Amino acid sequence: MDYEKLGLKCGIEIHQQLETGRKLFCECSSDLSEEKSNLQIIRRMRPVVGETGTVDIAASEERMKNKEFHYFSYPQTTCLVETDEEPPHETDPASFQTALEVAELMNSILPDEIIVMRKLVIDGSDTSGFQRTMLIGFDGKIKTSFGYVGITNINLEEDSSQILKKEEREVHFGLNRLGIPLVEIGTTPDVRTPEQAKELAEKIGMILRSTGKVKRGLGTIRQDINVSIREGARVEIKGAQELNMIPKWVDYEVQRQMRLIEIKKDLMQAGFKKFRSEIKEATHIFKDSESRITKGKKTFAVKIPGFAGFLKRNLTLTRTLGNEIANYVRVKGGIRGVIHTDEKLEKYKLEKEFIKLGEFMKAKEGDTLMIAVASPADAKKALQVAADRINALLDGVLEETRKALDDGNSEYMRPLPGAARMYPETDILPIRVTSEMLDKINDNLPELWDDKIPRLAKEYGISEEISKQIVKAGRGNLFEELVKSGSDAKVIATTLTVTLAELKKKEGLPIDDITNEDLKEIFSYLSKGEITKAIMPVVLRERVLHPKKSIEEIIKECKAKTVSHDETRMIIRKIIEENKELAKNERAEKILMGLCMAKLRGRVEGKIVMDILREELKN
Repeated sequence: MDYEKLGLKCGIEIHQQLETGRKLFCECSSDLSEEKSNLQIIRRMRPVVGETGTVDIAASEERMKNKEFHYFSYPQTTCLVETDEEPPHETDPASFQTALEVAELMNSILPDEIIVMRKLVIDGSDTSGFQRTMLIGFDGKIKTSFGYVGITNINLEEDSSQILKKEEREVHFGLNRLGIPLVEIGTTPDVRTPEQAKELAEKIGMILRSTGKVKRGLGTIRQDINVSIREGARVEIKGAQELNMIPKWVDYEVQRQMRLIEIKKDLMQAGFKKFRSEIKEATHIFKDSESRITKGKKTFAVKIPGFAGFLKRNLTLTRTLGNEIANYVRVKGGIRGVIHTDEKLEKYKLEKEFIKLGEFMKAKEGDTLMIAVASPADAKKALQVAADRINALLDGVLEETRKALDDGNSEYMRPLPGAARMYPETDILPIRVTSEMLDKINDNLPELWDDKIPRLAKEYGISEEISKQIVKAGRGNLFEELVKSGSDAKVIATTLTVTLAELKKKEGLPIDDITNEDLKEIFSYLSKGEITKAIMPVVLRERVLHPKKSIEEIIKECKAKTVSHDETRMIIRKIIEENKELAKNERAEKILMGLCMAKLRGRVEGKIVMDILREELKN
């Protein structure tokens, strides 16, 4: 597609959790543990009129769902701050400093004073009904191969609660995630192609990881994408987790908006007008049908004049307008779906019933009939939702928040919230950003991965691919420390990449349990010549399997102490003496080498064993 001609505008929003050990506004641990909940709180949301004199549209729609929120507290990771029974404590200084670093790395302007604000939250994910956030930087920029993209805001804020279970009328949240510090980064809509959106997300992720102070793993970074085209509208796609899928999500949203614009024009050309939905009960027609869907159940119907065929229209390669309407019905109407005349009715065994329904509803050729099977209240609500969304097709593309799906499509979640309304947090004092504070941060800014990867490769004689693996694993600084302590760069590189990867892949060991301190201690034995590089995999394996043992104990139990040169020679002489009959064998050297390595493997380098063996055989 010609994205420039279509007027594609795209921006992204990234939320990255920070690794400081504690939460943003209390001293609870920020690690998600497996501990059991010790407290449950149940609440409901009640939207109120704001300072503009209106109720926020998104909050109002959420209230219509009549959901009950259950919050689960945990001993080590939650306190009265998370349950909204105690004022927040002072801002975590380590998180604040990291956010300032990120702002500086993204060439942003920093405010003289940073104020904690309360931002309205409508989905129940915060017990207080708002999220605490603070603007750290603005008007930054990031260079991509497609050109510069602006950074509108860099915020430091508390993460929301974790969804544990979601049902039709009930949502369970874990408060252990609530309050974990994260940085939120928003960009200008300067992205003009799907591939640029992916590159931009990669660049931002690279800068964040370069600090060495962000959490890693599933759920620690979340990406949202904002997409619009000419004649379309801004749509926010939430939960775009997979980096490689970003171009597809952007492309599919462009397709969806194009098709909706086409449908609007085709409807207007066909003379379609917004209709007043007349919902009628049709139980008497469907109650005795062969279909298990309607047999013996309440059934209601609505007629959509002059709409035949439109629900078959594709919005993307794999999704129709009918799928889109059904999604709205599930989210806003509260039932699983509807059945209509643009579908293959034979699969439901309802062909005859729909013929009778047409007569009952006085339908004309070109009309669409739709039914909902549920309680009277739910069925009427669902059909009204469907009718309202069909009428809204004449308005074109709607501004809304959508959920990213695994196949590149998205589905409706809620309307875009109204203008952001934030209020100062009354329990936390503003933080003054001083020149001394900024000087200290700028003097210690981390090296960006994009610079570190080629530098390590060049300085230490390793391949750029190996350097990339080391840096992306968060062990670039460790690599340099180990080299400076006396270990060989290539041995270190092989251990940090190949050896650890094989232990994970072939043996399924949790290699992330091996800390940097473990590696420093193990390499200290290697640099002093007390173990060999051949025994490294054994020591690393035992470290994972026996985390309570010291490295020294592990090395002793593995009998991994290096054998001296003289002792090696004596062992080899003894093996030759015990196998004199092999001396005449043309494969004597190879066989004896095997016997020697069976005795000395991991304790003496193979090259040294071969050199001594050859010397002894000559004698």
